[in-house]
Amino acid sequence: MTFKAAYVRQTLDHQVIAPSVFGFAALALAPFFIQTKSKSLKAMALFSVASMLFIAIPANMPMPGIPPLLIYPTMLFGNAYDTVIRLPQCLLVLQGKSSGPEAYKVRMEKIKNENHLPVLSGSVDLLPADLNVVIANNYNYQPRPVIQSYLAYKESLLETNKNYWARDKAADYVVLQEMKDCYGYYPTLHDGPSWPELLSRYQPENCQSSGLVVKKRAEQRQLKLEPLETIEAILGQPIDIASSRAGKDKIIYAKINLKVTALGSLQKLFFRIYPADISVQLKNGQQESYVAPSDNLRAGFILSPFVATPEEIKALYSGTDSLHRSNDVTSVKISERKNDFPWHILSDHYTIELFSLEDQN
Repeated sequence: MTFKAAYVRQTLDHQVIAPSVFGFAALALAPFFIQTKSKSLKAMALFSVASMLFIAIPANMPMPGIPPLLIYPTMLFGNAYDTVIRLPQCLLVLQGKSSGPEAYKVRMEKIKNENHLPVLSGSVDLLPADLNVVIANNYNYQPRPVIQSYLAYKESLLETNKNYWARDKAADYVVLQEMKDCYGYYPTLHDGPSWPELLSRYQPENCQSSGLVVKKRAEQRQLKLEPLETIEAILGQPIDIASSRAGKDKIIYAKINLKVTALGSLQKLFFRIYPADISVQLKNGQQESYVAPSDNLRAGFILSPFVATPEEIKALYSGTDSLHRSNDVTSVKISERKNDFPWHILSDHYTIELFSLEDQN
């Protein structure tokens, strides 16, 4: 839990957990300093405490205007202050006087009113992450194994979700909301390998600005990834997708293999490393830039056309020409984000495999 909270979530509000747990673990070794007479055990305890304290220093957790060594104390103070603020409400809960249940009902009603979705009689899943919408609508929730898309951060987890859609117990309906989250992923990196499965096994049923509802098909569409080409690319340089062998009006699926430098691998043992950036140029001239974790890139995702909103995803299902005319990706660039240390995390050279998603029917 400590690892996931502080080093997978990659947000400041969760990072305070890991150093705190490491610090408590170090305190558990304190009796060795007092009770043991063995110099070797004392040395081991001292080394362990020093190691824990080293890990607890959040030197790679940038907060504007705060020196690195003061970040952790600042976050601890913030948590203590928040605890004091919440204490009166906790006391009311213990006394049975809390307004929490009524507030919960009001909040669920507000979420339901803000997300106009139809009544669904079968089982329901939702992408990418806002499960409170499922709860507020009182849907029969039937989730994929990794229930929120940002949590599928490794290839094995992404593959597990992908394989789920072929099973009988997969949800009857899926609500596809706008593909955005607090991390800023490229939209189709959310459960990227699952998109061909969703396109082949589900069909649009209802589209609102709050979500596209797709229903499981009686018969699966036969979609197949056809290899196009493998490009040897250089970090920070645009790749011309428009001139690739994909042709026009095609759904282009990509697998991008980034390599971590030796120093980047060493840094990863002790500190988080920032994911890469992905920037795309669209046919309509629009430019988009997002975060692109390397495992998600390597597992595969729909690169083109660019889709994020429920309306765009619906157009992807139907193959609407207007979507390709405006949202086809003409070029893509992978860049390294600024590192807190004076070396590069990613190798200059990487490969990108391009596929077209073809309808075999």
